Amino acid sequence: MNDPAGKDAGRRGLNPKLKSVENTSRDTETPTRPPSESASVQHEEGRAWPIVWAVVVIVGVLIALWLLL
Repeated sequence: MNDPAGKDAGRRGLNPKLKSVENTSRDTETPTRPPSESASVQHEEGRAWPIVWAVVVIVGVLIALWLLL
């Protein structure tokens, strides 16, 4: 299962056409702001969802009680 140290040296050149390439398609030198600072979400946008879910849960419980009784 484990290769002896001598056989490992012959496996290094399995595909000699593969060469290491440095990817320069993205600029990693220029720092950018974190997404939390650059998001355009307003503070008032998500305030109604807890009320909506509370109404849905109450209606669901009432329907379940009506079906059971």
